[in-house]
This record gives sequence, structure tokens and C-alpha cells, in this order.
Amino acid sequence: MATSSKRRKINTAEPPSQPISAFALRKRLLAEPSPVTAPPLDQPEETISPVNGPTKEEKTRTSSSTPRRLRKTRSAQPSSPGEDISSNNTKKTPEIPNLPEESKIGSHESLAPVRSPSLPIDNIEAPAETSIVQFSSFRPSKKNYQQKKGGNVLIKLTDGERLVILGSYGIRIDSGEVTIVGATLRPSKDIHWVNAPHCHALPVIRCSEDAVLELSSHPGADSLRQLGKLSPQFGRLWNETSESSFQILYSSEDGPRRTSLQDLVSPPEWNREIAKLLTKSNIKPLSVMVTGPKSSGKSTFGKLLANRLVTNPSTVSKRREPQAVAILDLDPGQPEYCVAGQMALVLLTEPVLEPSFCHPLPTSGCRIIRSHALASVSPASDHELYIEAATDLITHYQNILASYPLIINTPGWIQGTGLELLTSLITNLRPSTVVYMSQAGPVETVESLQEACKTSDFSTLPSQTIQYVSRTAAHLRSMQTQSYFHAEPKSSNNDKYSLQWFTKPLTNVPPWQVKYKGEDCGIFGIMCYDYQTTPGLLADAINGTILAAVEVENPKAFREHEGQNRNAKEKDNEDMVDASMELDDDQSEQATLPSLPHLQKNITIRTPEGIPFIETSRGTTLDPRYSQSLGLVLIRGIDVNNGLLHILTPISPERIAEVSARGGEIVLVSGKFDPPSWAYTEELYYRSQAEEGGSTTVPTDVMDVDESGGDGSSSDDSDSDEVGKALIEAGLTPWIEVLPGNRKRGAGSKVLRVRRDLGRSGNVHD
Repeated sequence: MATSSKRRKINTAEPPSQPISAFALRKRLLAEPSPVTAPPLDQPEETISPVNGPTKEEKTRTSSSTPRRLRKTRSAQPSSPGEDISSNNTKKTPEIPNLPEESKIGSHESLAPVRSPSLPIDNIEAPAETSIVQFSSFRPSKKNYQQKKGGNVLIKLTDGERLVILGSYGIRIDSGEVTIVGATLRPSKDIHWVNAPHCHALPVIRCSEDAVLELSSHPGADSLRQLGKLSPQFGRLWNETSESSFQILYSSEDGPRRTSLQDLVSPPEWNREIAKLLTKSNIKPLSVMVTGPKSSGKSTFGKLLANRLVTNPSTVSKRREPQAVAILDLDPGQPEYCVAGQMALVLLTEPVLEPSFCHPLPTSGCRIIRSHALASVSPASDHELYIEAATDLITHYQNILASYPLIINTPGWIQGTGLELLTSLITNLRPSTVVYMSQAGPVETVESLQEACKTSDFSTLPSQTIQYVSRTAAHLRSMQTQSYFHAEPKSSNNDKYSLQWFTKPLTNVPPWQVKYKGEDCGIFGIMCYDYQTTPGLLADAINGTILAAVEVENPKAFREHEGQNRNAKEKDNEDMVDASMELDDDQSEQATLPSLPHLQKNITIRTPEGIPFIETSRGTTLDPRYSQSLGLVLIRGIDVNNGLLHILTPISPERIAEVSARGGEIVLVSGKFDPPSWAYTEELYYRSQAEEGGSTTVPTDVMDVDESGGDGSSSDDSDSDEVGKALIEAGLTPWIEVLPGNRKRGAGSKVLRVRRDLGRSGNVHD
């Protein structure tokens, strides 16, 4: 039986009403989620109105009793088949533009949705339209809203007001105090930069006391939006119809059409846990490991906690230097502070107020201390390397950053072998607190984690509720990688924003020419993790793919070849062996260890193209204790005649010079990175946009999240016909296959994915 497609459309047009039985309707309504927002304490309860809508007196009473603190409200779904849910009972909030002039400023009021009385079952109809969601309780007027020259906006918020903004902007606090994404912002001359696309939950600016803040245009907004001309995954993420880089959302009607918007909500249980952890951090250094299933809110909770710690007033008052937080990002599939396929130890000195694809490179406020390349988006590729890399990172934290609080983010693999990895991490890292982001089990996972927490506190929190998903995990990972290769650091100035993006295809970027044969080679060699290819197929295997650039700090990193090369050198030089016998063990080992240039001759073989290939018969990897990752490179081409690799990478030349100054070597590692299909089609998308002036976008589909990466190319079905024609005409473009019309690949064309959780009890049958 054919499997069903993972893509499902949002039905924006309601079907005509049809007769339906009471039992069937009740079953349908109970099966659908019905988020009902309770009114604030100071808000009167809703009044039940007649069928034809509220009376004039009720409208006046409802309008005059609007509370100061508006919350996100939706029309209540009936709990029984006897309630009418007709669209006539919802009053729309007047649309409020972006107010470019003071003459347009005015007060606006909103009406809360009103429920209808019970009706006979035969008169019940399906909802005609989605209710209006209130986002911002702030209402502009001449007293609290001022448009300044240059596009800046000066806003005065009162205690309890909230503000939701779509787009990219900078926020500076003149007086008072506000919170955003867990961070507490106070009066300062510094500008905090925010990127809020609607593919993620929108940050909410909450005013805890009367505050005056200034909103300014984002200097990197234009270049980041231009990536939409290179990939449909970056299309329709912002307020494209607005002239400014940001737009205040008073209600869901103010956002782009046919777009699902949601604000960032921190459940009360999360807030209580964060408050408890902050109290502990004031006593001693805190280390928190965040675990849980996929899409449960691990990264969101970790970001809220990190931002709160960075801006914690009680901690800042005790230290004169700026407060910092160490982040151990151990999720190679969905990393927050490094690129996919890596694990990193990061020092955070400023709050992070944007998604991961908006800060793909380290900045002054987010510095990578040390990272390792797993060369895969899942720890399932090599369990031992994953544990070794995590252990090395925690060792560096204990040696360098032990005085700072630590937050550990883990992958969402919580069963079978993944559960064993989590328990091993808890045993090796010994965090002070372990948080599990689910209260729905599985029971065996929770019990195993509790048993491993012998010296750690253990607590469970509810998962984050995600109603709409416009980008899958594979799409977000692809966007982060594309943003990484297009990012360009720029000299920081007073605004402290130091990133911009190259807005043309990578085919317009002059590649690095790295010499791989002869004297003064630019690389030590190329090795493969997981799958070991033959030397004759290496050039075809790496051409057009992403590789990790790893710095080898010591010959001991080649653990498989260390012993055999030491013996070879001992046989070649018996005098050195005799001399080393008189030294102690450590000095003997150091004396007999071959140098990296000598080691290269012994452990590398040459492919037919002359590429130095480090063949590992048993799939041995580099030892993380003596190596570290520099970043990723994209092999654009191989010049066999001149012995050159043409590569693209955002790694700075200064970083490469530091490796040579320390006497290290660079090894390129091939693994199981996602194929960079976005890089193959950039030129064609860009050409199609330039010639026809069209807009290549992703439709408002709701797609199932598949973090295994198998759904990474699902967005190809939504490409425009113009781009498809351009692909067909470009017959010589490598690595591109065009399926005209509705034709699909046959059975067996997809990559076979091996089950790795066969040890789970649920898979054992009698």
C-alpha cells in the first residue's frame, strides 16, 4: 500500500455546511484542539448573547470594559454540541496600519469574542472563519507613539502592556524595564538586535514597569531578506509589504495574508523552573541539562534560561565584569549556536533574540570556545565519537569557564540507543539539574533518566505547544547552512551588529584555490567518517558536497596510525630508540612520536587525481582531545591538472593563519552532511527572479516535522513552473534532476535508512 504524502494543505476556504448527526459532530469537535484563553482577573466574564449577535447595550459595555492587559484570545470551541459557533458572533478588530505619520495616530478599541446560547442540534454549523487573535495590548496615540526621522519609533509602554513585532529591528531602552525572549532589558545606550520571522514564534515585549523604548531599522535586514531570491525556503518570512524592516502586530489581521502567526509563550511551569534555577545560580555555579523528545521546546527553554541568566540583575550586581553563560550545544541536528553537524562549547555574553539561521557565525556576544565535527546530523552515526566529543568539551569548560553557569542542550533521541547516550552524558557530565521537557513519558525514559541522576536534581516540564509548522526541521537546517555560507562578517561599529549576507549566488564568489599535491600543500589530507569510499571514487564522492575543516593539533589525533608509525620510526632510527629508553615514559612517548609532515607520508595514499586520502580500515575518527573543528567548506570543483581544490567557506584567513602558526594541519572530513541542494539551484532561482520579476515562495503548507532528514527535499514539489523550465533548459547543470509535470521517482529511489533502535522493548515480539 502506498504511503501517504507528508504534506497537507491549510484549508483556507470552508466547505458548505452539510447535515451531520449530533454524535458525529460531537466526536469531531472533541477530536480537534480547542485552545481557550482564560480572561484576566480584572476582566468581566463573557455575556451570553442572542443568536443574531450582541445588542447595542452589550456592545457598549464590552467596549468600555476592555482590560489594560490584553492576552492572546481565540474564539472558544463549544464543549458540547449545543453551542452555536457562527461567524456572526465574532467582532473584528479595526485594522491598524504601520502609522508613518503622527496625523494617523489614534486610539483603537477591540471587542472580545462573544459566545452564543445553546441551540438545537439541527441548527449547529461548522465555524465559518478563524477568530481574530489579539497580539499587542499597546494602542498608539499622540502621547505614547512618536515617529522620528530615519524611521525610528519612540514608544512609551505602561505597566502590563505587551508588544508583538514582525520583522527585524533594534530595541534600545531609555527608561524603565522590559522583557523579551527571557531577557530583561534596562536603560542603556546599547541596541539589542531582534529578528522575528513568522516561521518561528514571535517574541513578545512585555513591560514590567513603565518604560520608554526606541525601535530602529535593522542594518542587516535587507541582505537577509534577499536570500529569498536564492531559495524559496527564505521567501515570505517577514513583513515584505511594509516599507519598514518591522511592523507592529496588534492582531492577527495585521500580519501577512494566509499566514499562521503565533507569539512566544512560556508556560507557568517554565517560569517557575527558571526562577528556581536563578535562585540556585546565585549560590553556586549552575549546570542544567535540557532533555526531551523532538519538538518539545528544548532549544526554546534553553534560550529563555540563558537570556535570563545573562541579564539577571542579582548576578550582575555581584560581579563587575559582564555576566556570561556557557552553552554546551550537543544537538548536531538542530544546533542553536553552531552549524549543523557540529557540537560546540559557546560563551554567551549578550542575549540571543533571533533564530539560529540569523546568527550562523560567531559574534562578539556569542563566541565559540571549542567545537568538534560529528560530520553527521545525528549522533546515531557514531556513538563513541559523540560521547568523546562531549567529554572533551566539558573538560574545557571545567578548565576555562567553570565559574560561569552552564546550559547543556541535547538531541531529541530519547529511546533505545539514544536513551543510553543520554544516561552516559549525565554520568560523564554530572550536571546539577536535569530537566525533561515532557510530562507524557515515555515512562521507561523518565525512569532511566531519574536513575542516572544520582547526584542531580530531576524535574519534568510540559512540552511547548506548537500549532503551526511552516518549515520542517530539515528545511530549517538547510536554511541555517545556506545562511552560514552566505554570511559575511563586517567591521563592528557603534551599533555592534557585525553580520551581513552575500545576496548573489555562490557562483559569483571567487573560490579559494587550495593546493593538494606537491610542496606547501594547503591540506593534510581527506578522510571519511561512517562510510569508507575507495580511493578511486573519492573525487566523485566529495565534489559538490560539504566537508568539515578540522584542525589537527597533535599527531596523537590519528589514533589508528599512531602505534604503527611509532614502530616504523623506531626501526628507521635505532639511535633515537636507545636514547628514548633512558627517558621517562612521557618523554619517551613524545620523543618517538613522528611529526605531522613525516606522518603524512606514512598514513596517506594518493588517489588517481593525486588527492591525499587518509584511509581508515576500521572507520576510526580523529581524537577530539587533539583536534577541533574550524567550520564547514563546500567543494565547488576539483582542478586535477593543477592539483587544486576550489572551495567556498566563511572561515576567515586569519583563522587559517593561526593554525599554521601553532604548527597544526588541516584535515577535510567527509561524512553524512545533508546534500547542499540549495547551492545547486541558487543561480537558476536568481536568474528566474531577475528575468521575470516573479516571487518564488513556499505556499502556506503545514508539513510534518521529520528530523531524520528524509523530508529535506520535499519543498521541491512547490517550485514554480518558470524555475522548472529554467532547470530543463540548463541541461548541463550538475547534480540537478528535473521531473516534469507530476511525475515522481519510482520505488527504491530514496535512501535506505537503517533502523538503529531495534533494542527497544516495543520492537521485540514473541
